[in-house]
Amino acid sequence: MVLTDLKIQESAYISKILLDNDMKRRLYDLGFFKGTRIECVLESPFKSPILYRVGGAFLALRRDMAERIEISYEE
Repeated sequence: MVLTDLKIQESAYISKILLDNDMKRRLYDLGFFKGTRIECVLESPFKSPILYRVGGAFLALRRDMAERIEISYEE
């Protein structure tokens, strides 16, 4: 299951980030770690970007980037 599978107001836990090292490092700096709870907050009318809440922060990700982040419903 990937991050784009979340519906609005649904949450899950990050299980794996399948991005290159530079992008992965940027997401780590923003709190995207394995086991972190993430919630889908809002989706734009054109389906990209999508707004997510991670911890106390809000972050908009493009759909192609969010499709490379695996999630699970169990911590």
